[in-house]
Amino acid sequence: MRRQAPVIPFMLMLVMATGCFSGSTTTTLDAVSDSREAAEVVEALLAAVDGGDFEGAAALTLTDQMAWVVMAEGGTLNQAAGLLEDGLDEVAANYWQGFSETVEVADIGVRAVEEQEVDESRFAVVALNGQLQLILRNSEGWRVDIIASFAPTLVNRLIEAARVVEANQGDQATSMRAILVAQRPSVAAAAGQSGLPEGTRTELLALLEQLDDLAE
Repeated sequence: MRRQAPVIPFMLMLVMATGCFSGSTTTTLDAVSDSREAAEVVEALLAAVDGGDFEGAAALTLTDQMAWVVMAEGGTLNQAAGLLEDGLDEVAANYWQGFSETVEVADIGVRAVEEQEVDESRFAVVALNGQLQLILRNSEGWRVDIIASFAPTLVNRLIEAARVVEANQGDQATSMRAILVAQRPSVAAAAGQSGLPEGTRTELLALLEQLDDLAE
């Protein structure tokens, strides 16, 4: 019997887009470049969400990191690890369904794109109208990075989830440890945003240290 993925209640976690990464490259939307491709991914995702195609939106999302989001939203280690083989696409679809119930998606549009390399990973910060933004990570193509986009809001829950993973042993903990360590560039990208409250930036840097400890 197929395991039902938990429903993630969407929180309005889109971060302010007034700042930018130091050393980032701002690109206008008529540029023919990877920035244009990142903008098109966001446009496709928004169109999918607006049309109720949440599976299509999930396909444009980095789904492996949703296991960490499950724990951050109150799921257990066993629940999160159990979704690794089959279920994370459904979690991401649930996430975007919640988004559609919270935000007037039809009113959102792409304004500009900024690119940066962090920890040898490429990111695109896509500024939306209404002072909102999404951050994408290039992993065999641009995908929306939930951790990079929303870690400033989720950081305390992500820290607690990382503590749970670190405190446990066994195959499930080992699998989740690998998932969390792989998100280090995403957390670093979030921490690199300008305009963050210093308390939030300090917490994100502490989370980076946790991930480094998990990697040892």
